[in-house]
Amino acid sequence: MSPTPEPGYFQTLEYHADNTVTIRDDLYGTHTIAESALVALLHSQPLTRLSGVHQHGITGLLGLTPKVTRLEHSVGAFLLVRMAGASVAEQAAALLHDVSHTVLSHVIDWALSRPGVGEEESFHEVHKARYVRGMTSLVEILGRHGLGEEVLHEEKFPLVEMVAPHLCADRLDYGLRDAVGFGKLSREDARRVVEDLVALPGPEAPGRMLVLRDVELALGLARGYLAVDREVWSNPRHIDMYRRAGEVIGSAVRGGAIPLERLWTSSDREFWEELRRVTDDAGREVMRQLEEEGLQKAEESLGLPKRTKVRTIDPDVYATPPGETEAVCRPLSEWLPAWAAERDEYIAARKRIIGL
Repeated sequence: MSPTPEPGYFQTLEYHADNTVTIRDDLYGTHTIAESALVALLHSQPLTRLSGVHQHGITGLLGLTPKVTRLEHSVGAFLLVRMAGASVAEQAAALLHDVSHTVLSHVIDWALSRPGVGEEESFHEVHKARYVRGMTSLVEILGRHGLGEEVLHEEKFPLVEMVAPHLCADRLDYGLRDAVGFGKLSREDARRVVEDLVALPGPEAPGRMLVLRDVELALGLARGYLAVDREVWSNPRHIDMYRRAGEVIGSAVRGGAIPLERLWTSSDREFWEELRRVTDDAGREVMRQLEEEGLQKAEESLGLPKRTKVRTIDPDVYATPPGETEAVCRPLSEWLPAWAAERDEYIAARKRIIGL
């Protein structure tokens, strides 16, 4: 059996001798996985290595944010589509959607990506094929269990990936974990959101979408997601730490002090210690400052870079309008115009800070 990965912030995995895997998730409940393809992927090294990669990169590594891992998020997205009734192929796509993530997650975008050059803004996506084909046996594992390489293209599976501001398993899982982890949504309300979730018009229909059925639950989720964006994802203090760490890493990798392959073969902690050994005195000083200062810098002195994403959601809700007899599916902003104004105001304010 594969070694059991370190527990996640909300989640544990247990590998059993009968070739099943039990997932205990504080938000999604307990699930036993028996399908051979999914069990094989849960055992695979490319997936289990993500237990050493923090969802929040440098702030997660340094204990400044909840220690949610990329494995925990990948398994969470998988459970969401599984509970929605998705096919095994779509469940596999959810499990693998972040498989090419490097150490320290999006810190590497600040280190090695080139802003404004299309997909090169997301390093792990650009290099996914390189990693999967050159450094893993995933294609062989998939073929052995009757799955094609299309599951490595999550954009083909709408329950896994959907354009913003719609819900999808990727966006919903990290949104729920962070909203709960940062105290913007209670565990109970997160569980209610999951229970309320449904795939319409069906889990395998071509135009399938993840939707909610309760307007107030959708509003609580949307506001929690917005609050995390304001205080974490597009918070100048967090972005400043990503940028500074990224500059040190970029210099070390581009200069050859750390081979590019180490981005996929190290845990965050191992990579950080290797970086400390090979970087110059100026780099070690930046690392020391990051470790000792944390998130202390004043936001107003930092601003937001133009490449900053402003993240919000506008969940689709399937409900019956007052005075009518048939349910319809509409974005939350159409059910609640006040939410539309609140969201628009937030986006406009954030763009003013960015200078857009």
